Amino acid sequence: MPPRTATRRSASDGAKEPRSDFVRPKTAQQAVAEALRKDITSGKLAPGSWIVQESLAEQFGMSRIPIREALKTLEAEEYITYVPHSGYRVAKLGLDELLEVFRLRAILEGELIRDAMPTVTDEIVEGMRHEMAEMDRAAAAGDLIAVGLSNRQFHLLTFETSGMARTKRIVAQLWNTADAYRPLYAHLMDLEKVNSEHVLLVDAMAARDVDRMVELNHEHRLHAIDHLHTVFGREEPEADS
Repeated sequence: MPPRTATRRSASDGAKEPRSDFVRPKTAQQAVAEALRKDITSGKLAPGSWIVQESLAEQFGMSRIPIREALKTLEAEEYITYVPHSGYRVAKLGLDELLEVFRLRAILEGELIRDAMPTVTDEIVEGMRHEMAEMDRAAAAGDLIAVGLSNRQFHLLTFETSGMARTKRIVAQLWNTADAYRPLYAHLMDLEKVNSEHVLLVDAMAARDVDRMVELNHEHRLHAIDHLHTVFGREEPEADS
């Protein structure tokens, strides 16, 4: 018979940290959603592509139930949209709609950075440097997907400590909406210039210079807008767009 202490939790048990060597396995729904996010952000599933549930069930070797739940998750994240009587497709936007997405990001990210700055820690700054290093490694390996993920995490860290949770959720959705278009202009990106601008952002964050951070973040974002104009065959935006 096991000792009583093995079957009864003490008051101190509840205060223990979770095991660091334990990784909770992904559910089927989570695994499918993650795979489809990767397909969208890598360009394998281009904007406007139809997503057929039967084909996904065969591809992943599972029933349609986790497939359906994964698609609902991606719809909520605005990676995909549902068309009545037709099904799901990767979100497809025109240039004007994408420019609106970036304009909203400019407004909301500026507010988030201002809100976060008083509580920024040195760990946040080091985290940004870490993501820059990860981008360099991914670029050297030719892994543009990993470059994009580290770039996104770098920018999310600029307002990580903001308490404006609802605004952060909206900004995350705006990033999701634009992610499908990143592969279309990835070849236009000057990674050396991106890196140099990231250095300036890190320096501004380390100095807790909020006005400089907002200004640099806005200028940095304009490059993506320039690339979108190139891809869509339009004139370049005005400097104050």
